[in-house]
Amino acid sequence: MSTGASSERRVVVVTGGGGGIGAAIAEDLGRRGAFVVTVDPLVSVDGSEQLPAAEETTAGRIVAAGGAAQASSASVTDRDAIHALFVDLVEAHGRLDAVVNVAGITRPTGFAKGTEEDWAAVLSVHLDGYRNVLEAALPIMAAAGRGHIVGVTSGSGWRAADAGAYSCAKRAVASLTWQVGRAAPPGVVVNAISPIAVTRMVTAALARAAGTGAGGRGGAATGGLSLGSMPEPAQLGPFGSYLVGPGLQWCRGQVLFAGGSEVAVVEPPRLLEVIRTSDAGSVTHVLAATADALAQAEAQQATSGAANPRFPAIFDESTDGDDPPTGPSGGTATVMVVTDRPELGEAIVERLDAAGVATALVALAEVGPGFEGARAALDAAAEGQGSLDAVVLAASTPATSIATDGWARVLAEHEGIVRQIHADAVWARAVADRAAATGEPIRLVTLVDAATAGGQSRAQAAAQLSRAARRATGDLVSAIAVSIEGGDPSTVADLATHLVVGDAGTALAGAELVVAGGWVGLRSHPRPSGSIVFGGPPLPPWFDDALRALVGAREEMR
Repeated sequence: MSTGASSERRVVVVTGGGGGIGAAIAEDLGRRGAFVVTVDPLVSVDGSEQLPAAEETTAGRIVAAGGAAQASSASVTDRDAIHALFVDLVEAHGRLDAVVNVAGITRPTGFAKGTEEDWAAVLSVHLDGYRNVLEAALPIMAAAGRGHIVGVTSGSGWRAADAGAYSCAKRAVASLTWQVGRAAPPGVVVNAISPIAVTRMVTAALARAAGTGAGGRGGAATGGLSLGSMPEPAQLGPFGSYLVGPGLQWCRGQVLFAGGSEVAVVEPPRLLEVIRTSDAGSVTHVLAATADALAQAEAQQATSGAANPRFPAIFDESTDGDDPPTGPSGGTATVMVVTDRPELGEAIVERLDAAGVATALVALAEVGPGFEGARAALDAAAEGQGSLDAVVLAASTPATSIATDGWARVLAEHEGIVRQIHADAVWARAVADRAAATGEPIRLVTLVDAATAGGQSRAQAAAQLSRAARRATGDLVSAIAVSIEGGDPSTVADLATHLVVGDAGTALAGAELVVAGGWVGLRSHPRPSGSIVFGGPPLPPWFDDALRALVGAREEMR
């Protein structure tokens, strides 16, 4: 279904526009006079089967209502097809004004569940698909000096949720949006929405979580969500149109919750505590002295400081002669260190040895592929040590050869992000499987090389996955993510040892810690920083001013 578009008519692409939220936004844009291109391969909610051709399509409804539209069956996972579509639109209509990337699938994955195929498919559609859209659209919009891109994340990507690949992908989508939004070319606006509505994807996911075959609206709540309180997709259409409107130039790099009658600003992760490690008498002592403060800040997602000065003497104190710490079970721990960074791996093993911890150092290159490879490596390490109390994963993040800064570098540094997140997740799965098989607790410390933009998104995904570990495994697995953004291997090794030995690894389960030059810190998880309740779905005349105030207040705090 296609009609022509005049050179004055705005051209807007909506991926996932065949149904649900994507269709709602597409139809609202059509009513407002845009030429709308719906991009949707029209597959089942899990992406595995082609759906039969519908008698009425979104594009057809737009045209029937007097608008202009066309449909494309391209998939966002097809990099070349998305690029070709955008180029063809510019050649045919002279412009590409906006892209709303709603496309997504859902499959049953979690910290301790899901097949390798399901993990890869969900990550590919939600994360690689978004990157493909950004990569194809941004050069066109940069050349034109105008354009809007809206990504789609989810509450499962910023609230604690055991949604596996979906949670990881959506946390990374938010991270990528915050980064690209700040670096977007002049005149180009990049934001993301975190929508909630009664869609096929939501009902399927809630039905799985409830252990039922179908999702009903009868007010039943699952995972903190109630279908009875969710808006219909059509209620999100006006807000979606607002985000790609030509007048919205001031709102950049934001993630905005959209619930039909309410919009909220989602605050990006920020540092809650920073603790000096440079020139300290003993980094181990500093970490031990501040452990309770970090655990309290993680639990409350707020600093416990700003009252009486804390820990005034810890930086000059040494622990020489103190008894060595003991492991998680109160005795000597056994730890597997798996890495492709030899210098860091050796530093961690040295610190663990000094603490009386038995270690097995495994090179990532020697581990077999996928979930089975990680499981086999864990089993071999446990057999060699007699037991296994913890795993420390320290994988490198590839650098990019691109010389320029800005949005192009951000995208280049996200090349391969799906493979990297998947590679980290296989160890979470292996640890969960071992804990379930043995009934013994085990810790997982994921040290993420986060010196690049892609590495930072990878660390965000690792943190989101870690938050689900205890609940998903009946408290058998405690997982922590550490974002390595600078500093030397010795500080990273001190921190890894601190998390593996003693109580800190349990108290800080689900946290994202940070190592940088001269300090370690604790970073918050994303959360709403302010909301607008307006009843919806039409936006009131004062909406723009109110959102400016919310976003402006948050930006001033950063």
